[in-house]
Amino acid sequence: MTATGWSPTDSDYQARLLRAHEDLREHAEIRAVGPPVREAVLASWRRSLTTLPSPAGSGRAVLEGEELARAREYHLFSAVLPLLRSRLIEPAVEAGLMVALGDARGRLLWVEGRPRLLSRADAMGFAAGADWSEGAMGTSAPALALTTSAPMQVVGAEHFHEAVHPWSCSAVPVRHPHSREILGVLDVTGSTEAVSPLVLPLLEATARAVQEELAAQLPVGPAQRAPSRGPRPRILPRSPAAPAARAALLLTGRRTPLLQVGAHYHPLSGRHAELLTLLHLAPEGRSAAELAEALHGDAAAEGTVRAELVRLRRVLAQAGEHGLEILPRPYRLRGELDSDLRRARAALERGDVDAALAECAGALLPASDAPALRRLRGGLDAHLRELLLERGSAAQLWRYAQREEAQGDLEVLMAILEVAAPAAPERAAAAARARALRGEAG
Repeated sequence: MTATGWSPTDSDYQARLLRAHEDLREHAEIRAVGPPVREAVLASWRRSLTTLPSPAGSGRAVLEGEELARAREYHLFSAVLPLLRSRLIEPAVEAGLMVALGDARGRLLWVEGRPRLLSRADAMGFAAGADWSEGAMGTSAPALALTTSAPMQVVGAEHFHEAVHPWSCSAVPVRHPHSREILGVLDVTGSTEAVSPLVLPLLEATARAVQEELAAQLPVGPAQRAPSRGPRPRILPRSPAAPAARAALLLTGRRTPLLQVGAHYHPLSGRHAELLTLLHLAPEGRSAAELAEALHGDAAAEGTVRAELVRLRRVLAQAGEHGLEILPRPYRLRGELDSDLRRARAALERGDVDAALAECAGALLPASDAPALRRLRGGLDAHLRELLLERGSAAQLWRYAQREEAQGDLEVLMAILEVAAPAAPERAAAAARARALRGEAG
């Protein structure tokens, strides 16, 4: 609501905006539309009039294929995707909305939502790789958030382009934790539900969590500040005398495990990820026979393990300056290695449900059939599930229920029904799924 008591979603205000757009088309100027167009929107319209030929159009794809993949890889959001998925993308998509993650130029790097909604959005050019800066598309929430460096909502006909009038959106900028430069934007787009009173607080809380996580991951110093614009590496190159980059394993909720070295991400084969995980969890080291038993269920396979360790050493050598080394007799890691697995276990030990859900984004190395990894995977999920059943909120339990391994977990659904408020959306969703699992009619 505005100070005068009307809302941007009011039909009368939206009708007046449409008449103002007729003035734009016919006279290339904006007349009074009363109640007045919100100040930030009106200023954006005026800027858009000077840079765009017409208020009709759609987003232009500027990144495709390998170029889009490279822009994603270089952007710092890629380092916190599990957090973004658990805190923003999954709840928004479940609510029937879309989430876009854009860079500081306004280029959309990720756009996620239900297939039918994505198809509709694609028709107006709202898709990964499209330029939604103010200079390209005029007034929109992501464009205004970047232009004003503030949280923004744009409703219906407040958009400059007519193709976007059926949509509403909320967006917040995200700053680099050290340089304070804007590094990107988080956006929720859809029906007027995208500008409900709950959306901006969700976006702002997610932006804070992203900045806190990046602050923990990134070293401080001018040589390590991420540039705000351009497809450049996220961390500028270090001098030869600089210390090794921080290394971490990303193992949960992903089919392709990754070794993160500073700002760069290196895909790992399943076997190499298994070996690094086992060595990471055993600082005192393991013999070849112990590793063979853990991976193959047969100590006699130690020759195979030794050959894989030779290949893994080459992979580590090619991954850059990280200070990691595999030492023999027994096999052990020298150097510092972090992981989402370690952080998830620490969160579970201290009973931090939000952090555990963020770090344990899904099953541990879900494609692994190694005996030791199956045990680790089962233990991690059991611990997380037990913590949720003991102290999880309805929203946290529902977030867990979206995981592949929890789709048929009736006990979790019953727990949601016990703790959710009568009008909570989680209650209705959990009840519907429980009925479906039981084969009951609606």
